[in-house]
Amino acid sequence: MILIAILFLYTAILSFISYQQICFLKQEKQKKAEILDENDYKKAANIAIENEKFKFFSNLYSFFINTIWLSFGFYFLKNFIIQENSRFENTLFLLIFLIITSIANLPVSFYEHFVKDKAHGFSNMTLKIFIQDNIKSILLTIIFGFLIIYALLFCYDFFKSLWWIAAFIFSFFVILLINIIYPTLIAPIFNKIQKLEDENLQNKISSLMQKCGFNANGIYVMDASKRDKRLNAYFGGLFKNKRVVLFDTLLKALNERELLAVLGHELGHFVHKDIIKNLFSSAFMMLLLFFIFAHLPKILYTQTHLDNISAGVFALLLIFGNVFSFIISPLINFLSRKNEFAADLHGAKVTNKEDMKNALMALARENKAFIKTSKIYSFFYLSHPSIYDRIKALS
Repeated sequence: MILIAILFLYTAILSFISYQQICFLKQEKQKKAEILDENDYKKAANIAIENEKFKFFSNLYSFFINTIWLSFGFYFLKNFIIQENSRFENTLFLLIFLIITSIANLPVSFYEHFVKDKAHGFSNMTLKIFIQDNIKSILLTIIFGFLIIYALLFCYDFFKSLWWIAAFIFSFFVILLINIIYPTLIAPIFNKIQKLEDENLQNKISSLMQKCGFNANGIYVMDASKRDKRLNAYFGGLFKNKRVVLFDTLLKALNERELLAVLGHELGHFVHKDIIKNLFSSAFMMLLLFFIFAHLPKILYTQTHLDNISAGVFALLLIFGNVFSFIISPLINFLSRKNEFAADLHGAKVTNKEDMKNALMALARENKAFIKTSKIYSFFYLSHPSIYDRIKALS
């Protein structure tokens, strides 16, 4: 079968990249430590090797699950759900496919949180939170997934051969809407988010934002530590819904100057209009994705038992979207890495170079992230340059 062969080739390439990255990490681990101390350097290398092995087996597992769907899974689901080939039945077909796939991926997620990340002191995940998160995700999929899928199938049925243009326009507005409501409506479903109480820090962050012309609807702290100890911060939302969200782990691990440098980096993305650029580049990729899948040969649907149903094209899109993303990822990642270097320079400009470098070193130390990566791995995967390259660029 053609599609299984494509999946096999895709998985084989991913496996080869993982193998190359593991070899690179093993070699670098033997060298003299840089940026991190000797103990942290070797520990970060070991964690990176284990993460890559996990990714290797995760990719094989995904190949196994998707092969089942393409071989006979869709056939049985189609016979069970599709009777009159109505839009409702096709929506139900895709929704059940998404839910079954999510459930099938639970063992991988469980191992990641409760075995791999626990062993390295990252995960604070409890069984209760894990179950609650997955129930919430499934409920959101059922509610919003049903509405979105039904609308996409309407585009397919109503606009006929031009359905891919209508589906793109609808999907783009859905993405815009999600970006607008995420900080205020979606994120609080999973995390407790409160306003930053430290007035002194709040004033300094506000002053930093004013320098860059960034108007935020408040500065907030998220209880990320209840799941994970890694550090992060983000500027969420669009238009008047923009807000600064700091992980509580970030506040604990970084001093004030380092924290401001990190936020200066994030503000660099705003100043350089990277958010708008990313939004439109994502829109272009989505348009191209819909175009390609709207013009697939019919034999691919016949081989996967997805012929004669409007859900077929979207089922294949959900499985092979990652393959498409992988093919164009080198270009997207190259542009993203350039943006990250520029944002680092902005962070150094609005604070100072040493604070930016110290912040990057602190992020590497606390996240136990290895500071280097192989060229092939960076080419295909890294949207952010390695810590080593970022500090080198600042120097």
